[in-house]
Amino acid sequence: PRSPERPTYGPRVAEVAEKLGLPLMPWQRYVVDVALEVDPDTGLLAYREVILTVPRQSGKSTLILAVGTHRALGFGERQVIRYGAQTRNDARVKWEDDYVETLSASPLRKLFTVRKTNGNEAIIFKNRSRWGITANTEKAGHGSTIDLAFLDEAFAQQDHRLEQAFKPAMITRPQPQLWVVSTAGDDKSLYLIQKRDIGRKLVEDGVTRGVAYFEWSAPEDADPADREVWRRCMPALKCNGGLISEDAIEADFKTMPL
Repeated sequence: PRSPERPTYGPRVAEVAEKLGLPLMPWQRYVVDVALEVDPDTGLLAYREVILTVPRQSGKSTLILAVGTHRALGFGERQVIRYGAQTRNDARVKWEDDYVETLSASPLRKLFTVRKTNGNEAIIFKNRSRWGITANTEKAGHGSTIDLAFLDEAFAQQDHRLEQAFKPAMITRPQPQLWVVSTAGDDKSLYLIQKRDIGRKLVEDGVTRGVAYFEWSAPEDADPADREVWRRCMPALKCNGGLISEDAIEADFKTMPL
């Protein structure tokens, strides 16, 4: 939940999203308002880790882009950002085709250069912040400090190796954040299942510091044909301020097996 006594960088992230031509949907704005709360006693981010699961095509990639760009430009000093996904190639494709391309077409294009040398890819901002990609290996992230890391499509992570690479590289930084972001997995998604279980327990215990947990899903006994169920677990539906129509969901529901 939002802690109203805490200020938040959420509005600034929303401004960045507008400049990128990707205004935040209500669910995205809610996430950044909470995830980027600042502890008024310390002036530091209240959460070191953000765990987020949403259905496919809900806008998690545009959320990552807005959060990462704000971090690179809005924290007053050089920031080191890393993005990881299922594989290094998957991360490279998403980073180049979505993030670099969108930034290059925006009013922010004069604030950075792009290095595409294989193995050394980076968006290099004029304030010396750098946003690169990382491999899904035990050695990923070693040798440098990291301020912000995205572990995308966590359902495909076979183990904790990427998190175990990221977190030690963040331990000395004053305001580190690890974002674990994913669509739903299956019984083989052991890493994501553990993160889900940890997050649900923290919510049940009323924890509002250290880890921010967000999950959009339907109860196990929900009727998959019920539109009200869709509205509760699909934050990108048009009725929720998103881009997906219920008619599109209904058409797929009629022609695809559960």
